[in-house]
Amino acid sequence: MGNLNFKSVFAVIFAVHSLLFAIALGWCLLASVQFGYGVWHDHTGIKEAIAKYAPQNHYKKGFEQTTKEQRLAMFSQINLAIHNGGEGLEDIYYETATSGGPQRLLREPEVVHLQDVANLIDFFFYPLVYVLLAWPPLAMLAIKRGWVPKLKGQVLTLAGLIGVIGAALLIVGPERVFNQLHIWVFPDDHQWFFYYQDSLMSTMMFAPHLFGWIGLAWTILIVFIFTGTAVALNSYSAKLKSNRSD
Repeated sequence: MGNLNFKSVFAVIFAVHSLLFAIALGWCLLASVQFGYGVWHDHTGIKEAIAKYAPQNHYKKGFEQTTKEQRLAMFSQINLAIHNGGEGLEDIYYETATSGGPQRLLREPEVVHLQDVANLIDFFFYPLVYVLLAWPPLAMLAIKRGWVPKLKGQVLTLAGLIGVIGAALLIVGPERVFNQLHIWVFPDDHQWFFYYQDSLMSTMMFAPHLFGWIGLAWTILIVFIFTGTAVALNSYSAKLKSNRSD
C-alpha cells in the first residue's frame, strides 16, 4: 500500500516536472531561433505594420527603410540582451538613407521596460536550469522502477490544462490577459504600454500580435515535447517489461 501511494505521488511529481521540462526546453528552442521572428515578419503583418507606423514615429526617422536583414539583426540583439541581464540594450542602432545617420533603436522608457523583461528572465533562470537538469534523472528512475505514468493520463491532463487556459483566454480576451499580466509583473512606475507612433520596439514587433504568434508556437512545442517524451518513455518501459517477461 505504501509503495502504491509513493508511486502515485511520484507520478504527480514526474508529470509536473515533465510539463515544466517541456516549457523550459520549448523556450530555449524558440530563443535559439529568434522566436521565429523572420517567419512572423513576413507572414503575420509585421512588415506591413512597420511600413505603416514607422513613418509616423514621433522620435525616430527612416526606420521604414530598414531591410528585413536589419530588423532580424536588431531583434536578435534584443533577444541576446534580455537573456544576458539587459546588457547591450542601449547599443542597438539602425541607419538608412533617411534616418539622418545612425539612430539608437530604443528610447529610455523602452530600455527600462526591456531591462524589466531581462530581470524577469533572470528570475526564472535557475528554476529553468533545475528543471532541465532534474528531469533526465527522474525519467531514468521512473524507467528503472517501472513508475512511468500512463500515456493516456498524461495526454488527457495536458489537453485539459490547455483547454482550461484556452477557454479562459477566449472568455476574458487575450489582450486583457496580456495587459493584466504586465500590470502584475512589472513595476507600477515603469512604462510597458507603448503606442506605435512612440516606439520602434512596439512597431518592429507589432506588439502584442507577435507575442500571440510566439505563444502559439511555444504551446505547440510544449505539446510536442511533453507528448513525445511521454510516448518515448512509455514505449521504452513497455519494451523493458516485455524483455524481462521473455
